[in-house]
Amino acid sequence: MRITATILCALLAFNSVSAQGSIVGTVYDSLRTHAPLANATVVLVERSRYATTDARGHFQIDSVPDGHYTLGILHAVLDSFDLQLPAVPVDVAGGRSVAVALSTPSQATAYSRICPGPHDTDTGVIIGRVRDVDDRSPLANATVRTEWTELTVTPGHIERGRARDAARTSRDGSYLVCGVPTRTPIDVDVEYDDFVAGPSPLLLGDRLIARVDLALSLQDSAARADALGDSSSVALGAAGTASLRGTVLGADGRVMRDALVSVLGTQRSGRTDAAGAFTLDRIPAGTRTVEVRSIGWEPMTVAMDFSTNAARDTSLSIGRQAQALAQVDVTRTAVLPSWMERSGFEIRRQQGMGAFMTEQDIKKHTFPDLIEVLRGLRGLHVTYTAAGPFPFLIGISDFNQVRCIPNVYIDGVVFPISMPGIRGPTPDYESFKELRGILFPEAIKGIEVYSNPGTIPAQYDMTSSTGCGSIVIWTR
Repeated sequence: MRITATILCALLAFNSVSAQGSIVGTVYDSLRTHAPLANATVVLVERSRYATTDARGHFQIDSVPDGHYTLGILHAVLDSFDLQLPAVPVDVAGGRSVAVALSTPSQATAYSRICPGPHDTDTGVIIGRVRDVDDRSPLANATVRTEWTELTVTPGHIERGRARDAARTSRDGSYLVCGVPTRTPIDVDVEYDDFVAGPSPLLLGDRLIARVDLALSLQDSAARADALGDSSSVALGAAGTASLRGTVLGADGRVMRDALVSVLGTQRSGRTDAAGAFTLDRIPAGTRTVEVRSIGWEPMTVAMDFSTNAARDTSLSIGRQAQALAQVDVTRTAVLPSWMERSGFEIRRQQGMGAFMTEQDIKKHTFPDLIEVLRGLRGLHVTYTAAGPFPFLIGISDFNQVRCIPNVYIDGVVFPISMPGIRGPTPDYESFKELRGILFPEAIKGIEVYSNPGTIPAQYDMTSSTGCGSIVIWTR
């Protein structure tokens, strides 16, 4: 009897073990990579069992008793978009292996979950969190602002304007801005208790969802809006407490000499030395965007968090080289006066009717970019805002304002840097940013500034329509 009972218990134990099955499957990333998702954690909820997907997105959970279960997925890509997937049901029966296919939601599905309701075409959503850069605590009730350029096309006319949207952060510092354009560059910044961070440039492109996390310093006085907003206050010594050291490399891994490294929205910039090294100090703490430019290479930008009274070390790499133009064969040569000389630049300079800067004047200084060149000219005042620096003319009042938006000519052709506003023209920061991006100090041959009505040459006089003087820039 004892032997029979022992055999019976053994058979029951064998049947219990043999009745256990397994769950195998693959996790696919429909949200970002559109490929199998590696390093995802698959959770068998009812039994607190875990499995990690391999490079092919494959996972397996063995020794699962028969029953009804649910599976969950954990992964950094879901965390980055603050998404939680609903549990997936699965039944194990007869001790067999069950195959399941799991996936993250598509961007369209995730967009609909994050921003319920109808959506315009070619729009997406920006999500993120705002924190204190020093103690990493979330900042509630901060204002996150987005801004971009919109074109309004009517018969025979194209009008450019700046569109804006904003959102407040919740108790955990999170925010979302729905309905932003996907095909237009966007600037994102944040303000909290008069402290600002950003701007962080963004282009969604083929994405419907993008994440922009921002950090603010509540201790660095240079991070206040008034300190960043006007060149006169910056000149009085509103110095930031952070610094950045590093090197700039090209796509081939070689050091980049004489590359321009600047912090957007501030005056901080410098050039790399023969070893590709650079140092920027007095940077306002918080999230800042560092931009690298070098002739012949595509510009690159990267957002960085700068703690108060701290230094960062980094290595920046410029991506692809700018497109090379087709070869041009020159069969004859001729020496012609430049456009600047033919326009009468030297005659006007000798008459002294405006403010002038020559190629030789520019070579005497190490100007990092166009805005620094303009700051050295009489009659100009550079204002710094979260949207970027902008030059105003002093001397002609437009709509009873002390400063006005100048008319800019490049080699005799108007380059618009203003757009219509309710009370008159307003600065077009995006257009001026484009101008700074293509016009480097080393490419400038001469500059003329006319801030008084009686001194402006007729060919550059638009005061009757704009109420402001002119800046004329000549290139090599």
